[in-house]
Amino acid sequence: MPSFDRRLFLKLTSAAAASSHFLLHADEPTRILLPVNVCGSFGYVDSKGILAVPARYDAALPFASDWAAVRRDGKWGYLDRSGRETLAPQYDEARNFRYNCSPVRIGSEWHFIRPDGSEAFPQRFELTRSFQNGRARVSVNGKWGFIDPTGRLVIPAIYQTVHGYSDDIAPVQLHDKWGFIDKAGTTILPFRYDMVTSFNAGVCAVLIDDKWGFIRPDGSIALPALWEKTGEFSEGLCPVKNNGKWGLIDLSGKTVLEPHYDDMNSFDAGHLLVTLNNQLMYLDHLLQPVWKQQMSCPAGTNLQMYKAPA
Repeated sequence: MPSFDRRLFLKLTSAAAASSHFLLHADEPTRILLPVNVCGSFGYVDSKGILAVPARYDAALPFASDWAAVRRDGKWGYLDRSGRETLAPQYDEARNFRYNCSPVRIGSEWHFIRPDGSEAFPQRFELTRSFQNGRARVSVNGKWGFIDPTGRLVIPAIYQTVHGYSDDIAPVQLHDKWGFIDKAGTTILPFRYDMVTSFNAGVCAVLIDDKWGFIRPDGSIALPALWEKTGEFSEGLCPVKNNGKWGLIDLSGKTVLEPHYDDMNSFDAGHLLVTLNNQLMYLDHLLQPVWKQQMSCPAGTNLQMYKAPA
């Protein structure tokens, strides 16, 4: 296991875990389920790495609330944290439930459903994403805008592409440049960036002269552009890539985990999905493996971990 600053990491993650514990008790069940690839089929393990939902699906998304989207025989449905299918696979595509509704596609049209499968509102879209920060991205006539949880278009569909709202700020692209708008649609940072992520924990990764750094909501530099690639901050830490390998930094820019892994997601529900030598594994807050992918599977079946489009 690569070296890391254990004392600093424990301090950061203890605060994050306390916050996460409160939120889970306030809003959703405490049971943690993490999607895993078992020789090409997908199921879920618990926080100890024990298979809690059998690997019987073609694809599986992470839990974003009480439900997760799963695919079987080419169709998508939903299951709850007990592993029970609450909506049988019936949709051509599906995303995650947030704000009590989720986007699904039947044929060429997307719409939003409630957890019982009923229609959330009548509007139909060319393409949609799940709600984030009280807004969902939707495509209308080839352009992107945002709706609120009632289905009302609150930010006109005028942008080439957009990322989701976070910290009440959304990255949007016009004329091949990225800028940022607030929840009223007002431009708060001009369209001057080539590539960006979303704001989290008060900072956002942006591409500056072929390197990634971080800015604050006022556009000032929070962390200098030092990295080949970055993820987004979650639970106080952010994946960063240098010399072809991934590690972790904290909000001060200090390296908590030296670059070591071939691929890395951001922390989610207290766990970090990483890849090393073509093996997927989940690490806990102490960066110890709680689950490792089987490596004795047929060739090619271990290489996929399904991810919903951003």
